[in-house]
Amino acid sequence: MIFFILSDAPFSNEVKLSNYTMNSCGQNVETDIKKVGNTIVVAWIRGDGSQYDGNWIAMSFDGGSTWPGALYYGSNNPNCWIGDPAIAIQPDNPNIIYFAGMVYCNPNNAKGEVYFCRCTAGSNCTSSANWSCGFVGPNDNWAYFKDKPWILALGNNTVLVNFTTDKFTGNYNLAIYKSTNNGQTWQQISYTNWPSTVGYWAKDGNNIYMSYNDFSQLNNGIIYVGFLRSQDNGNTFSDIAWTAFNFGNSTYCPNYQRPAKVHDNITASSGNVAISFVDGNCKARLGVWTGSGNSLTVYQIAPSGGGSQQILPMLVSSGSKIFAQWQGRISSFSSCGGFTIGTWATYWSYSSNWGQTWSSPSRVSSVDFYFSENPLGHDYNGWIMDNGTIYTTWANDYRDNNTGDIYYSWTSAVNLEENSNSKITIKYQNNKIIIQSLEHFSIYKLDGTLIHSYNKGNYEISLKPGIYFVKSNNFSDKFIVK
Repeated sequence: MIFFILSDAPFSNEVKLSNYTMNSCGQNVETDIKKVGNTIVVAWIRGDGSQYDGNWIAMSFDGGSTWPGALYYGSNNPNCWIGDPAIAIQPDNPNIIYFAGMVYCNPNNAKGEVYFCRCTAGSNCTSSANWSCGFVGPNDNWAYFKDKPWILALGNNTVLVNFTTDKFTGNYNLAIYKSTNNGQTWQQISYTNWPSTVGYWAKDGNNIYMSYNDFSQLNNGIIYVGFLRSQDNGNTFSDIAWTAFNFGNSTYCPNYQRPAKVHDNITASSGNVAISFVDGNCKARLGVWTGSGNSLTVYQIAPSGGGSQQILPMLVSSGSKIFAQWQGRISSFSSCGGFTIGTWATYWSYSSNWGQTWSSPSRVSSVDFYFSENPLGHDYNGWIMDNGTIYTTWANDYRDNNTGDIYYSWTSAVNLEENSNSKITIKYQNNKIIIQSLEHFSIYKLDGTLIHSYNKGNYEISLKPGIYFVKSNNFSDKFIVK
């Protein structure tokens, strides 16, 4: 028996953006999404299991109704890997799209560069002829390794990029570069003087924030997460606030053999800042700053539920509200080609008081997926908010034996708030439909025939294959049993 909700309320039906089928099970498919006006851009890694042959980009110019094509940045050199895709759209001109990533070549001298591509042709960006590409920063003849770029478009042809590099201290520091001509030339702004692996951007009014992690106390079992702030359009940055946590015996999670505890996604709204990370017990946490002091107050995002291990927590916010997405482990699944595979799900939760308390975790997608745990797994998903609507992309690394699937969905923030206050939740567990309800409800067949009515409580229900509705005075949803 297979159970699934047609679209996990309140998210729209998921759309598969990847237009290929892959048979390899060894993938780590990072994905990013951005939106301005009716322009939506999604990027992800595509590989064949032995190497990653390109970063793909899909574009919609009608708000996500249609996706007229996908392009990719690749390399003809079999010794080159392409990864870590990042994208941005200029907020004052959605015809300008940026597309960056990492190029790793020459295995005998392991160095890398960050490529940066731009297109100023709007809907004609679906043609590769309208893109121009180069490297961020000065040409160092592949002397230094660079990794994990993130882009922030500021308007007026201005863009910021950060990435890690071993150029400055020999460790991996976060470097910041700025361009005022759509990436044709670059000015180095700053770099952190502590080792880091990734930094994300957030903007709130005239404040620009960049998150960081800090491994300077790694030998003592401590990781810091914090943020820098610029109030002069990215010309200078200051270290504002941080927190430290004990990461335990390893930066890995037991069933996620990548350093999950280095995560530091950031969001900012109304003068407040929040950074997500994964603690020593592989649970999603949030460090919040409310405008004063140099320390972050830490809360747990999903105190109950949402997976036995939680990774890649991503954040968006509006006012005092924060919406989080992450991936949680459900169980072991199998192995494939030397890789261990686990069953995972993509979750969301909502806080109305800037991270102090959270709604019960719910699914972004009701379909479980099979995740390459060892030694692969990916590092981030897409999760953004635009004008009260949340847009998300996630990668199902090994789903239904088709690797590399990329999915897109959306919902309004209001729908998430209403759903988090719902008195009925529906789940599938151990071949049973689990319904938890705080009010009287009924189950109907597709033709409207009443099957049974229930008082409030918790129920495990077995049903024959078919389409069913759950209804109460305040709730309605549809699910399928196959």
